[in-house]
Amino acid sequence: MKLFKESDLRLIVNGASFLASGGGGSVSAAHNVIDNIMSFSESIYVASVDELSSDAKLMMVCGVGAPDAKDMNFKNSPGYAVAAIESMTQETFSHVFPIEVGAMNSVIPMLVCAQKGLVFIDGDGAGRSVPQMSMCTYAECDFSCSNTIVVSESNQSFPLHPKNNEQLESQVRNVVSTELDDIGTTGTWSVTGSEIQKKDAIVKGSISLARTIGAAMESGQPLDNVCSALNSFYPDYKVIMTNAKVIDSTNQVKNGFDIGTVTFQDVNNPLRIQKTFFVNESLLAAVYEGNQLVSVMIGPDMLCSMGVDGQPMTNSEICADFSKGIDVHVSLVWVQAVDAIRTPQMRDAYIKLIVEKFGDEAKDLILNASVT
Repeated sequence: MKLFKESDLRLIVNGASFLASGGGGSVSAAHNVIDNIMSFSESIYVASVDELSSDAKLMMVCGVGAPDAKDMNFKNSPGYAVAAIESMTQETFSHVFPIEVGAMNSVIPMLVCAQKGLVFIDGDGAGRSVPQMSMCTYAECDFSCSNTIVVSESNQSFPLHPKNNEQLESQVRNVVSTELDDIGTTGTWSVTGSEIQKKDAIVKGSISLARTIGAAMESGQPLDNVCSALNSFYPDYKVIMTNAKVIDSTNQVKNGFDIGTVTFQDVNNPLRIQKTFFVNESLLAAVYEGNQLVSVMIGPDMLCSMGVDGQPMTNSEICADFSKGIDVHVSLVWVQAVDAIRTPQMRDAYIKLIVEKFGDEAKDLILNASVT
């Protein structure tokens, strides 16, 4: 058991923004969540998965919605979510765990830890941020989601009883997009210590990794030090552009997602262009040399970004700054996803979502290009 203090949480948010593959929510909103955490407690108890007893009671808490939704305030809703699931299951939970590594969802579960003295688990369901709840290890392991809650900060409560994780995603997204203005808090996947300790059930140590990367981003050589940290955790990575200038972007909030594209030009090789397609997270990227398509990168592999100076820069921040006329420069890194989610089934799920949102352009890239 260890403690995370405010300085740790600030580093985690920044590092998680890189690991989020362009998504994971607003960095500034996540720092506001930390302010709310500190209003309850000066520190958070954190446990590794291996420290859990087999009969420990755990559940997942996360924010769901569009990173650019209007009201990104999270303070009391995680507590409402835990109380609701305890009422539904007649169980008392001692631990909570996050769905993903992302600026917002790395710290949103910590709110209820600060409120109620629960213990936060150092791990997540993907080693990255995910656009859909069904795209994580908990869904791959078929953890029961039959008792699920969606709540708002004003404690509007929507109990759900999905039969499977595909229904979970659909039902939660429907509530968030039609009832809650594209943002809400979800509680689900109540499990025991023995269940979460099964092979590939959770990506261990990913929140501590985010802290390490956050510290690397603040160093004098952010890209080199971030890559060193990646090398110790992920199967492979490749720097795509050390200095990529944003030359175009599109973004719209639709059905609880931010959906759009960002086009980058390599400052060191102006003929090299990358077009990234995102649904909250970056899911697909095509790299061109002049008019020649040279590579295509597809989720669940990660397309990570940060400012060339190490500043957190997710798709939300990139598009917002570019729309204001700011000259945006980032470093782009492809990271091979952890084995637990780099499965044929998960790849098919990513391709299905990409084609659903971007149509023939994305389909042609996927079908006709060699895939990195």
